[in-house]
Amino acid sequence: MPRSTDRIITTHAGSLPRPEDVVEVIWAAIEEERPADQAELDKRLDRAVPEIVAKQREAGIDVVSDGELSKPGFSNYINDRFTGFEGRAEFQADDVADYPNLAMRLFNTPAMAHLVFANCVDEVTVKDPDAVRRDVERLKSALGDTPPDQAFMGAISPGQIAFNFPDHHYGTHEKYLEALGQALRHEYKAITDAGFNLQIDSPDLAMAGHCRSVGSSIQSWETHLPLAIEALNVALDGIPSEQVRLHVCWGNYAGPHHKDVPLRDIVEPVFKANAGTFYVEGANPRHEHEWEVFKEVDLPEGKDLILGVIDVKVNAVEHPRLVAQRLTRLAGIVGRENVQAGTDCGFDTFIRFSQVDPDVVWLKLQALSEGAEIASKELWD
Repeated sequence: MPRSTDRIITTHAGSLPRPEDVVEVIWAAIEEERPADQAELDKRLDRAVPEIVAKQREAGIDVVSDGELSKPGFSNYINDRFTGFEGRAEFQADDVADYPNLAMRLFNTPAMAHLVFANCVDEVTVKDPDAVRRDVERLKSALGDTPPDQAFMGAISPGQIAFNFPDHHYGTHEKYLEALGQALRHEYKAITDAGFNLQIDSPDLAMAGHCRSVGSSIQSWETHLPLAIEALNVALDGIPSEQVRLHVCWGNYAGPHHKDVPLRDIVEPVFKANAGTFYVEGANPRHEHEWEVFKEVDLPEGKDLILGVIDVKVNAVEHPRLVAQRLTRLAGIVGRENVQAGTDCGFDTFIRFSQVDPDVVWLKLQALSEGAEIASKELWD
């Protein structure tokens, strides 16, 4: 990730509102249980990705992405790109389970009906090696003369796949994670070899404490966490840590989150990942107070923190002054050069699942940028 010595750099967690014409192609394929019409999807993405990059720049975002526009979701895209997955797994969240009316409101929707977490029933291998290459080339073209290190692309972690997609093939959690890491390395290398920053999306590192797919090989988050980090590090072997940012969150669904594991309980194992930048939530009202954790736990030398300062579950737009407060208080602990500003999670992590109106998304990103500018003036002036 680029570092700045005179201001707070802005970014976000990856997924952005998909244009409706892109949604139509992906949605139709999911409904009909077939691969998307690649030629038609490519035609629409060739137009949409440059537009989404331009909108990020207009909003003041420094390190941009392709919005994950080509994917049906940040994690379930593996159904299209890897072999070994079939069927459907049921997902459970403990904080919502006690409130059936809320569960119906959140999850009894067309978007959730189209969200498929499958089971691993055979060897996991790369099925479509060109998929990530198409994403890379499209983002390169959209950036124009902008250096690739001013952009990032997301990819799922081995632990997150194991968390969402139960193992019915490998027999042990360790073997499953190892196989997943080997398969994912293709994506990691394609992204970093292109010069982009790689965002590893691994909500499992926190969410495995209160969520699961039924039949998952994860017995507990305490045992899963070190194994998932180890598998990730093996998959990242040889990739410069400064190109890697690790995103950890508690899920962007609008549940009570009162059973979330505290950041303090996971932060030290997470810091063992081979990443140059760590990315945590800081706007979610269940976790906003956890900037205090860094009074107790030192940020490793030479590492950076992206702090989520925008909540992606509500349409209320954060005041830039609030954004600045969230940034300056953390910078006072870990150092101003080590803090960057982001959103808690992606805005459109799964197709048609966004809880924020697409037009409001851009107001929120503008507030992020304005708040980072206020914080920068306070921290450097």
